[in-house]
Amino acid sequence: MQRWIEVWRRRLRGTSRRQVVTEAMAVAIVGLALHGLGVGPVISDAPFDVAPFWHVPLLLAGALIMLGKRRHPVAALGAGFVVFAADLLIGGSLGAMLVLIDLLYTLALHGSARAVRRLIALTAMIIAAVTVLGWALLHDLRAGLLIGLQAFAVLATPTWWGTSVRRQSELAELASARAADRERLTRMEHEEALRDERERMARDLHDAVAGNLSAIALHAEAGLTRPVTDHGARRALEAVRASSLSALAEMRTMIRLLRGGTPERSPTGISDGRAVRELVVAHHGAICADPADLPQLPTAVDQTAFRLLQEGLTNATKHGSGPPEVEVSLAGGHLDLLLRNPSPPRSDRGSGMGLEIMAERACAVGGSLTVGEDDGVWTVRARLPIEGEAG
Repeated sequence: MQRWIEVWRRRLRGTSRRQVVTEAMAVAIVGLALHGLGVGPVISDAPFDVAPFWHVPLLLAGALIMLGKRRHPVAALGAGFVVFAADLLIGGSLGAMLVLIDLLYTLALHGSARAVRRLIALTAMIIAAVTVLGWALLHDLRAGLLIGLQAFAVLATPTWWGTSVRRQSELAELASARAADRERLTRMEHEEALRDERERMARDLHDAVAGNLSAIALHAEAGLTRPVTDHGARRALEAVRASSLSALAEMRTMIRLLRGGTPERSPTGISDGRAVRELVVAHHGAICADPADLPQLPTAVDQTAFRLLQEGLTNATKHGSGPPEVEVSLAGGHLDLLLRNPSPPRSDRGSGMGLEIMAERACAVGGSLTVGEDDGVWTVRARLPIEGEAG
């Protein structure tokens, strides 16, 4: 039973319009119930002695006026006050008093600031006038004060209640706005700190790494301009020059991205057969499958596979012995990258940071990476998923 009551309560008070209709119906029902129970009149010696039935149409008129209290609170209160005054002339009823109390509360809560100030001033003047008038007519100060207290209860209490709720609501909205401003300021500070960090990284890359790469390319170019009788040395210089120029181009792209600009070119992917062949040849390796035969791959997988190949060939050239072998294939919705080269007789392979970065790259796209010796051969296996939308 309680659940059904809660459901109906939510339905009736779901929107502002429904809430207004519900409140008007509730006042009308309570007023009719009080009238049916014979509660009243408010004034024992009313100016006009009429049948109690006439309180009912005035109550219903007040309930109809309540339907427009949200859109026109000032006009609704004026009309409601007229109904209340007319009801007082025939003795007054609690139903009409409830209508006036609700309209006063609504104006204090939803009216403009100017209207609320005028309502407070008008309420104070009416209470004072009623008190003085009662004292003058009854020639009794205590009777005048009692009438003034009754007027205060009817007029001032709902006004004070509405302004209090309004003030609390405004304070809650102000606190919410301040919290939103603090959150926005924190986010802006975080973004500014991130931009500063990216700018600093871009400057460091440009001043240190990019400068060194440019120097390497220039020295290699200078070496190639001189006659070199050793063909192996010449090929090494050409590989150094090509690798440094490629790294410099990618470094500039990275710097532009860090500074929030548009890159001059997109990062190279494993599907770029020419770039893969040049990379493998530069490391004196051999490729077993032509990447040009690969279908269109997701951008993240395409670029990650090329980065894994770059780092794997670098490790092979740095630590391995003999030409590395590269194989790229598709199987079961995955891209398989296999790199093998004879292992060196020594066990020192550096800090291992390169292998950690390779594993992180593979995991970032949902793949896996295994690295280690297999029957005396240093082997790198990467398996990357390619299912999904291609980039």
